Amino acid sequence: MKRKSITIKDVARLAGVSTTVVSYVINNTRYVSEQTRKKVLKAIKDLDYRPNIVARSLRSRRTGTVGLIICDLRNPFFAEVLQGIETYLGKKGYSILVTDTDYNVKKEKKAAEIFFSKQVEGIIIVPGGENNEHVRFLVERNIPVVLLDKKVKDNLNVDVVLVKNREGSKKLTEHLINLGHKRIGIITGPSASTTGKERLEGYLEALKEHSIAEDENLIKFGDFKKQSGYNLTLELLSLSKPPTVIYACNNLMGLGAMEALQKRKVSIPEEMGLVIFDDLPWFRYVDPPLTCVAQPSFDLGKKAAELLISRMARKRKEPREALLDVELRIRKSAGEG
Repeated sequence: MKRKSITIKDVARLAGVSTTVVSYVINNTRYVSEQTRKKVLKAIKDLDYRPNIVARSLRSRRTGTVGLIICDLRNPFFAEVLQGIETYLGKKGYSILVTDTDYNVKKEKKAAEIFFSKQVEGIIIVPGGENNEHVRFLVERNIPVVLLDKKVKDNLNVDVVLVKNREGSKKLTEHLINLGHKRIGIITGPSASTTGKERLEGYLEALKEHSIAEDENLIKFGDFKKQSGYNLTLELLSLSKPPTVIYACNNLMGLGAMEALQKRKVSIPEEMGLVIFDDLPWFRYVDPPLTCVAQPSFDLGKKAAELLISRMARKRKEPREALLDVELRIRKSAGEG
């Protein structure tokens, strides 16, 4: 007996939705709530519905757009990263949709849903933390994803572009130890973030190898924003035995630390040193010039764009993790010379 032809209308009727919604679920072309999506998929399974693959391929089209979700566009570091992404993708004929989440997980999730509904061909994400819900949402819908600067929990078979955080942090800390510093205060990022965790690990590794005891009073956890650098520097200054140098683990917290030292009229480096994991063009021109670890921000963006292009072209299935080198730039802010 010939099998009755099941249509998209039959699926819609059983699921209690419109044929348009069924089409969205089948073709992954618009956001559909998880509850509705499950109802449609169940109806498809119960009816043994088989979409017309040929018709679907005829309807498919390139949009020429890529989504970029960044945790903090106000940070000059990410402005240079964006330039690297835009330069590479522009040469490949792609335009970019950009959104700033301000380290807010809900904003990240919403941005992922919006970009999916706009049919972007791939997404680069600079996550604010380890939450992976929005990344899983995209991966399950076959949207190529590249994570930049930080990882998320489980990584979910996506490409990742990072710098050698642990190595750079260790080198910077060793430089301070070689200058004679033994009480090194560190203002790091959240322990749940890749950058916060790895930079702290590099610092602790250097202390251990030079037989310097870890002092929890000298370790402060910030949020990569200027105000936390300011507040935590004041906390370090208030210790009965303050550090001889402060190591801020990103540029914004470093600026906050500098402001706090200036407010308390603490001279750099005579009374307290200051070093930063990050470099900005004007760091070399301040008095004293700031010792730092420089990240290849433009190249980070370019590499993320390269990996995304290869993913979108379906040239490979295995995920890649790219680790870029950092550079220790020794100047005068920790008492050098």
